[in-house]
Amino acid sequence: MRRSMLLPLSALVMAPVFIGCGSNIPTTPPPAAKEPYDILQNLRYLAVRKDFPQAALIAPITPDVVFPSAMQLHKAAKQMGLTLTPEELKGLGIDDKLAARLDDLPGSGTDDYTIKDARLAFNAGIYRLLKGLTPKSWEKIDSMGITDNQAGRQFGSQATVKDMTLGFGGQKIMTISCLKKPDGTWGISFIRYEVGLQGIKQD
Repeated sequence: MRRSMLLPLSALVMAPVFIGCGSNIPTTPPPAAKEPYDILQNLRYLAVRKDFPQAALIAPITPDVVFPSAMQLHKAAKQMGLTLTPEELKGLGIDDKLAARLDDLPGSGTDDYTIKDARLAFNAGIYRLLKGLTPKSWEKIDSMGITDNQAGRQFGSQATVKDMTLGFGGQKIMTISCLKKPDGTWGISFIRYEVGLQGIKQD
């Protein structure tokens, strides 16, 4: 009797270890991130499953973040040679007019570049940078630590930003700047690769 009761308990104890090991790609949309680390599952899911609406769940909503960060995301992706296919652009809700200017976005709103456009561009920028890693790499990648980002105060004196470093095989691959959103969940303010794509050993 005692032996049978111990099995479910041991399974519960082991479950978090399996989820955090970096080898699990979610098959269903992960919930909004309650902590910075939770964003990793959203990234794995978005990158591999290509369920594009998921990007909005981990994207900021305030204009002071969306406009400059959307510009920076696409600028970084362009420098790395990462592009979006017509199918991906359509899935991300990017029309031809907005697609033509993704590589040269302004850092603030204009008459022909609204907050709605910027949010779509931001979501597309997240996915565009995630494309730098293969699905097999996303299975292996995991958090290598989370630190405070004091520079994140540029978004306001009360802004809370944490930097989460991701990598595998002892190599730091990218840093995700995680921003606490007004509703208490966490989103992304920026993604920075710590190494060029050619320097990453991918299968």
